[in-house]
Amino acid sequence: MKLYLCRHAQAADASGKVSDADRPLTPQGIRKFQRAACGLVALEPGIQTILSSPLVRARQTAQLAAEVLSSGSAETPVVAIAPSLAPPGRLDIFLDGLRTIKEPGGGVMAVGHEPILSRWIGRLCFGHPGACQMKKGAVAAIDLDLSAGRGTLLYLLQPGQLRRLQAR
Repeated sequence: MKLYLCRHAQAADASGKVSDADRPLTPQGIRKFQRAACGLVALEPGIQTILSSPLVRARQTAQLAAEVLSSGSAETPVVAIAPSLAPPGRLDIFLDGLRTIKEPGGGVMAVGHEPILSRWIGRLCFGHPGACQMKKGAVAAIDLDLSAGRGTLLYLLQPGQLRRLQAR
């Protein structure tokens, strides 16, 4: 299975007015991520399942990804909430959830948060929790062997790199 780990787009700063879980994407974050998602479509057009952390900024990012991925396609990706993607992140529960998805077609995108996603990349691909730079809107692709709970990192693209793919 191809697994795409996506960090949510730029969100409003934390303040006393809005809880961390309810912070929405900024207008700039929305614009930049829409363009980055177009680059992802150029690279990986067949994603049909999107799992999202329940936090507002991740849900909004997942919805934007679904909208962009559905453009020019007959099917709109299914977006579902996966509580295991919320801080503090539970990779074991997340992988168990993936095992219940029937033939995910072009793969599964999971929209979540840092440093959770970096740690998961390390555990899945290198055998120990890791740290890598995932800017807001970045996407890592993993060729995942679910039965082994291990994978191979195919790429990690920052949002600027994804936006450049869209321009081609």
